[in-house]
Amino acid sequence: MSRPDHAYIRAQALKFVSVERGSCDQVSDELCTAALFWSNAPRRCYPIHALVRGDYAQNHIAMAALWTGDADDNRLIVDPSIAQFGGDPRVFIGTAEEWLAELSRLHSGAPAELDPGGRNFNSAWMHEMSEAKTAAVHQEQRRSSRVSQDSHMADTLKKTKPCCGCVVM
Repeated sequence: MSRPDHAYIRAQALKFVSVERGSCDQVSDELCTAALFWSNAPRRCYPIHALVRGDYAQNHIAMAALWTGDADDNRLIVDPSIAQFGGDPRVFIGTAEEWLAELSRLHSGAPAELDPGGRNFNSAWMHEMSEAKTAAVHQEQRRSSRVSQDSHMADTLKKTKPCCGCVVM
């Protein structure tokens, strides 16, 4: 089917509007499922992830949809949970570039980019933190795990009595 007009999509997506923080994952899944039953259903519907790199990296998820005749790079982004970052409850409808620009604007100009890996903000933050660790920190962690393993083995051997009466070292 061909792509419906924005008014039809907005009317269908209004049922899923949410301003609750962290609701984008559930809302985008529910909207994708519902979109498959629209009278002008998309041929493909999937969650799309954006990573906003502000003071703390965080992600946001919306629905991307393709209708018959749409090229893969001509997806329409429908985001009923964008109001969690400010403004009146609403549905965002536009291209991926427009969506990223709106997310950037809502995050005081912080850069926003598509995140094909779909990391959530906790794992994105942890990934950035792990990249920032120095070689000395990694070396200390390796030494610490080796010491723990050696002391565990020594404790285990102390508790073991050999059958022949010899001393276990």
